[in-house]
Amino acid sequence: MAQNNLSVALLERGDYPGSKNMFGGTIYTTPTEEIIPAFWRDAPLERPVVSDELWFVDHDSAVKIGFTGLRFAKPPFNKFTALRAKFDSWLAHKAVEAGAHLLTKALATDLVYERIGLMSKKVDGVLLDSGDVLRADAVVLAEGAPAYLAQKAGMRGNMETSSITLYVKEILDLPAGKIEERFNLENGCGANIAFIGDPTSGVVGKAAIWTNRDSISLIVGGYLNQLISKGLNPFQLLERTKRHPIIKRLLDGAKPVEYMGATIPKGGYKNIPQLYGYGILVAGDAAMMISGRQGTDLAMLSGKYAAEAVCQAKAKGDFSPDILQAYERRIGSSYFMKDIEDNKNVGNYYKKHPDADYLINKMLNDAAYEYFKTDLEPGSQKIDKIIQQIRSFQHPWKTVKDVYHGIQNWGVF
Repeated sequence: MAQNNLSVALLERGDYPGSKNMFGGTIYTTPTEEIIPAFWRDAPLERPVVSDELWFVDHDSAVKIGFTGLRFAKPPFNKFTALRAKFDSWLAHKAVEAGAHLLTKALATDLVYERIGLMSKKVDGVLLDSGDVLRADAVVLAEGAPAYLAQKAGMRGNMETSSITLYVKEILDLPAGKIEERFNLENGCGANIAFIGDPTSGVVGKAAIWTNRDSISLIVGGYLNQLISKGLNPFQLLERTKRHPIIKRLLDGAKPVEYMGATIPKGGYKNIPQLYGYGILVAGDAAMMISGRQGTDLAMLSGKYAAEAVCQAKAKGDFSPDILQAYERRIGSSYFMKDIEDNKNVGNYYKKHPDADYLINKMLNDAAYEYFKTDLEPGSQKIDKIIQQIRSFQHPWKTVKDVYHGIQNWGVF
């Protein structure tokens, strides 16, 4: 918007952009280049990711699936680890360089309206916690999962706890050399590891590690309704993860320096709110733009599409829904909306089968112990025993469905 000579106010409720934000730790190259081409040349990134792994973790074992591609260590790269306190500040100042006005410690507490005729009204700006009113032709709400203003505007209803995940994150200092040694990395390269199973104590969710330049990002969490029903909190799960005999070796000697938490909407396609109104648009987590482990890139792209719709409205001098619906059309034709729609039944599946992750994890680790155990049985008899073992857990078709929905929820691809 600023690049198109619009007067733009960028509101940040924290002391600086990124001070109130949290994500696992990945910036995806291709979507981000849609906003800032070759951003990786000067952005404050941590490491290019060359290794992705998914571990199914039991109390004393782990089945590991992964890929390492050294091609991803070279331009144009694939994705990077990042720290939002650094990256978001850099990104915000790119907007400032383009002409936007950044206001920090500025919390929008309500929307203000202008009456249009007898039956309708238009959003005309926001009320700040300072009591000041900022007038605007259009307001783009990028307020995260709680989406208080979107709810006030009647664009989004209250979310059920079964449609929200709660995660905590700890950043732990660790020298670069130790990171590269422990994660089998070349100098400057990075790795991501996701953990399913034991760290979340039977809750559908995950833990994960991202390697930064000289620190490690560790997250853990799961569906809020299950955390409540099991009497758990994410800090307990974080400590449990750090104590796991396999995971703790990766963290040995690492010093905690920062702790934070965040909610992530998992309502899916069926809970996507009204995306536009008269002088208002909703983007990012507030608009349920989440697909598997992809969230930050979808937030940035939805923000870009919202900005393009506002520029079009400004050119026409018309901020009515008839014009701003171009935003919804662009979202609907995006690659990520196809993924969100394909994953629309994941949440409902886990409502019916909250033990799905646990059963997959248990089956894999028990089968692996049986397969790799040295004994005097012939190989064919060992395989038959494993097959019978897997069948004894549950019906094979249920296992297939658990894996299918798990892949969508874990964000493996």
